[in-house]
Amino acid sequence: MLKEAFRSISHNKLRAALSMIGIIIGVAAVIGVVSVAEGTSRSIRQTLTAIGSNLILISPGFTRGGGGRTAIALTEVLEKEDADKIAQACPSVLHVTPVQQGNFVVQYERQNAMATVLASRSVLFNMLNIKLAQGSFFDESDERGRRRVAVIGKEVADQLFPDGNALGQTIRITSGSMRQSYVVVGVLEKSGNLLFLNPDRSILVPFSSAENRLFRRKNVSMIVAQAVSETLAAQAVSEIDSILFEKFQNEERYRIISQDALLETVNQTMTMLSFMLGSIAGISLLVGGIGIMNIMLVTVTERTREIGVRKAIGASRRHILIQFLLESIVLTFVAGLLGIAAGFGLSKLIASVGSIRTVVTPTVVFIAVSVSVLVGLFFGVWPAVRASKLNPVEALRYE
Repeated sequence: MLKEAFRSISHNKLRAALSMIGIIIGVAAVIGVVSVAEGTSRSIRQTLTAIGSNLILISPGFTRGGGGRTAIALTEVLEKEDADKIAQACPSVLHVTPVQQGNFVVQYERQNAMATVLASRSVLFNMLNIKLAQGSFFDESDERGRRRVAVIGKEVADQLFPDGNALGQTIRITSGSMRQSYVVVGVLEKSGNLLFLNPDRSILVPFSSAENRLFRRKNVSMIVAQAVSETLAAQAVSEIDSILFEKFQNEERYRIISQDALLETVNQTMTMLSFMLGSIAGISLLVGGIGIMNIMLVTVTERTREIGVRKAIGASRRHILIQFLLESIVLTFVAGLLGIAAGFGLSKLIASVGSIRTVVTPTVVFIAVSVSVLVGLFFGVWPAVRASKLNPVEALRYE
């Protein structure tokens, strides 16, 4: 019967090709769209896990609105003493540092740029796995000596030092009438975004040298902690939460965000996005299925006498039903295979034109082909049932 299905389809190749176009476009669209979502998801996960998955961010929380009051984001909550207490009282925490963050104008001779100044302890370099292109990081002796040294990002270095000679030069960090000089001791490799900061557009300085000279405030922007291992990250979050809740007695005054929580959120969001985009693209499969049903109804009409002859020589209703269902499934299955090839091509085209990452997974290929076959089965039932119910005598009289 399968051979008969191929023979019947090959008798009218143009009609078969036209009927398969909708399925081909549908499968290609599903694969292409989902490959973009999957590629984007993997890029985000790769960025988040490039620095490990045991980092924990503690930031100020907010006050709730209601009763005529508006919700307010808190700023003056965390202090560097909180970081010290976390380091002393949390056995699951390996490193911790307070972080001050702000935007400043940075000058070198006639060159100037707007940059984010990050004041932290030297452990932040290890925690974020930041790499050096030139020079060295500042260390604990610089922190203890409150030395005015700085490690600058790649983009900042390119703007201030077009000739590439940044090491040992003195830059001025300015905000209003305040102006402080720092000596460049290191230049970072280009790295892109790392969680809450972009090192490429940042200047990192010792926390002790900047807290009174640049930021002049008691409260810190955030605290960054690192768990002993990925398996102890949840335990570290619990220990930190216990300490902060003991101090504030209100869990809304601070926020603790772990990389695991960020990854879980990203996974859920991208799964929903993939499903939504795949569903939209799958509508074209529905349209293609209607086209298959239309073609099969025409085929049944044209082959009415053939059906009559088969029934007259003993073919059963079940035989006729399966025959036309097989033809419908073969059409959609072949269209599905062609759609896979088109989907791979579409994915490559999007990646090259849009300069974005695309990933075609075996799962989406399997789903796309399975759906196309189910479409053929679903939309082939009515024409097949109609063919099987034809009266053999009336079918033989059909002109």
